[in-house]
Amino acid sequence: MRSLLYDVFSSTKTSIVLFGILLLFYLVGNVLPYGGDYEQIKVTGLALKIIRGLDLLNVYSGPYFLGVVGLFFINLCLCTYKRFLWILKIRQPALLSVSSLSAHKDTVCFQPPYGPEEAVRRIERFFKNRLFFQKPAQLLGEAQLGGVFEQGFIHYVWLSLSYHISVIIAVIGAVITFLFAFESTLTIYPGEPVEVATVSKDIRWNKYIGAETHFEVPPEAKFKLGLENFSITYTQKPSIENFPAKGFGPRLKESLKPGGLIVSSAEDAFYAVEYASRIVVYSGGRPGKEVTVKVNEPLRYRGLTFYQSAYDYRFDLLANGVKVEPDASGKYMLPGVEGEFTAQQVVSGTLLLKDGSKCIIRPFVKLAYMGGGPATPGEGKPASGREVFKIYEGERKEIKGVQVEVGNIKAGTVLSYRHDPGVPLLWIAAPVLFFGMLFRAWGRWLRTSYIVQKIPEGSQAYVQVQRAGIFGGEVRMMGKLRHTLEG
Repeated sequence: MRSLLYDVFSSTKTSIVLFGILLLFYLVGNVLPYGGDYEQIKVTGLALKIIRGLDLLNVYSGPYFLGVVGLFFINLCLCTYKRFLWILKIRQPALLSVSSLSAHKDTVCFQPPYGPEEAVRRIERFFKNRLFFQKPAQLLGEAQLGGVFEQGFIHYVWLSLSYHISVIIAVIGAVITFLFAFESTLTIYPGEPVEVATVSKDIRWNKYIGAETHFEVPPEAKFKLGLENFSITYTQKPSIENFPAKGFGPRLKESLKPGGLIVSSAEDAFYAVEYASRIVVYSGGRPGKEVTVKVNEPLRYRGLTFYQSAYDYRFDLLANGVKVEPDASGKYMLPGVEGEFTAQQVVSGTLLLKDGSKCIIRPFVKLAYMGGGPATPGEGKPASGREVFKIYEGERKEIKGVQVEVGNIKAGTVLSYRHDPGVPLLWIAAPVLFFGMLFRAWGRWLRTSYIVQKIPEGSQAYVQVQRAGIFGGEVRMMGKLRHTLEG
């Protein structure tokens, strides 16, 4: 029974089956909204029962996925152990006999018209000239002359062992990430440093051991980040005039009409093309080093990685000279006006013009109004029924009989940050796995075993060439060896 379990769990076929099951889990995790609510999915009936019963919205933390990962890890360990035994075996002298070598299907028989000693000399010179190295060999039975030569950067069993170990390291790194990684976001405005902790109670390990209820962040695990400057660059958003909202036929017809498509941009239709944060790292309560964080240029500090995620704006809204505060949902109520206002767009920064030059945008806020009453003359009223009012900073504008001003527009940065202690292991495992499999598949490794016997006509040589990797060239090599021995 023990031998059967070992054979099953150390089999490459078992690895393929388990990996296929993991791929199914990954497919489910990418199709369904992982970590979401069951109200988000639209399936009903049996499919919904299966999704709920197997808790497939949390597939990566469920017992089925973790169980398969555990079996896969055991399988990898046993496969690695088996290859380690092979390495111990190949380090021992190779055993050569006439019966075993001559019976192999890839063995070629040569009959040189001279004695065994000369045949051995020619065979060894042939392979040594091609950078083969002689390996220890032990002759058995009637064999008296023979040997083993190998050529290659590294033995293919070592390569196989390397990528098995790399996958084990990757699984360990993934488990560490699963148990100890955490992530969050923070918003920073100039002059308002934000405190960050390098540890979190929300990691799964704390939940499993019940430590999250009494978890406290020690003072030494806290530091502050401030925002020195936030820069944002806009460009005008292009749109196609009179382009059909849907339908392949109408769109194709519009595209093929004489004169082509007409592309234009509204004066204040902006969208961001680049933004960056000049971050100040506080050390000992005082401003320290400054680092620029951009998209794809994160800040790494004390085990945390900070990414430029988004941006946010603040502004003061005044109605008849009195500041109006937004409610919890971000909506504004102006005195004496029915309905509510929301900030549809806030723009402040640099505009990238079509000729490549830049100019400073005059900051403005677009307020969207939903409510009763007639539309204000001169203002846009979209099809949705909302009225949109554009107000420049420092400008006073009458809206619904109220004098409205905006001021103190501030741009803030939104950083997402993550602590992932498993990433270093993945950085080690990934290149080892890639190059190990690359050299195993495309590399060149050859092993030649030969035995030479004396016969009345001269000598008889049995030569076998084993290959690993695509670029072997053993067939052509054996043809040249025949020419060397019999020519």
